[in-house]
Amino acid sequence: MKQSQSYSSLVWIRFKRNKMALMSLVLLTLLSLTSIFAPFFSSNDPTVRFSENIYDAPANIHFFDSEGNFHLHPFVYEKVVDLDPVTFLPVVTENKDSRIHLEFFNQGWEYEFLGISFNTHLVGLEDGSPLFLLGSDNLGRDLLARCFFGSRITLIFAITVVFVVVSVGTVVGILSGYYGGRFDFVVQRIAELALAFPAVPLYLALIAILPKTADSLSVFIMLIVILSSLQWAFVARQVRAQALSMRNLDYIRAAKSVGAKDMRIVIRHILPNVTSNVVVLATIMLPTIVLTESFFSFLAVGVKAPMISWGSLLNTAGQFQTIGSYPWLLYPVGFILIAVLGFNALGDGLRDAVDPYSN
Repeated sequence: MKQSQSYSSLVWIRFKRNKMALMSLVLLTLLSLTSIFAPFFSSNDPTVRFSENIYDAPANIHFFDSEGNFHLHPFVYEKVVDLDPVTFLPVVTENKDSRIHLEFFNQGWEYEFLGISFNTHLVGLEDGSPLFLLGSDNLGRDLLARCFFGSRITLIFAITVVFVVVSVGTVVGILSGYYGGRFDFVVQRIAELALAFPAVPLYLALIAILPKTADSLSVFIMLIVILSSLQWAFVARQVRAQALSMRNLDYIRAAKSVGAKDMRIVIRHILPNVTSNVVVLATIMLPTIVLTESFFSFLAVGVKAPMISWGSLLNTAGQFQTIGSYPWLLYPVGFILIAVLGFNALGDGLRDAVDPYSN
């Protein structure tokens, strides 16, 4: 006799059929790993300025030399900086006679992870010179390293906001739908006010009254509080609708008839049945929060230095002249697109997978 499958196994089987969602899960996992182990994947310290490498173009990795010979060990050519005799601007050329090989798991700048000091990095140059795989910014800092470290702040911000929103919205929505009556009326009016309130003017007004000496952590926490206080109502509305449809079901009435407490019914019967939809709501909200933080930071009213986020990195590329001359400054957009598209595809896949009995 064939054994019946559990709900979780049915959800996983259906989720695996969605190739786009599965691919997005892999990309988001890689993005999370590069943010967690950012110092290992970064060839250079993201805060160090290399004065001789301001606006340095992305490194050209070669496997074939100037004579057409193949080299199994990848390399870059030594860069030579000259001044244009007419414009007096620096002109960077490659010395084809001097090759510098890439070295994997090389020893570089020192960093700490879990209280232990390390100096091993995934890749670097054998002579110890800085390697800019995505180029450098206006201060000569490694753009790839700053993208890796910026993903920490952006993802932590998005996950924190979504966690607070989902937690508050789920609790309020379940209690509002389960108890109903005057409590439900008051809660829904507050939720309507939160949904109708414009987030951008509120945040800009608070930024205007915030002291100029406020540190980056204070601004970071304030932005989390503002977005959380205005987004919880959306989750509360969704959860309330489910709680309203469940409170009159037979097994809920049976639990009440045998003397079960309200909190036991909420925790043991209603909460598990709304969890799957809450997880889907969380994955759908994550890309919105990522874009919101990037938008504020791009306008220089979000994350402040020394914190690094993808939006603050794009702030340096805010002028058309800069983008035209140094297009690699737009590479942080790629990280934002991967996160946003990945979370959207993951949310769509989970939304279909949580109902494994549908067609």
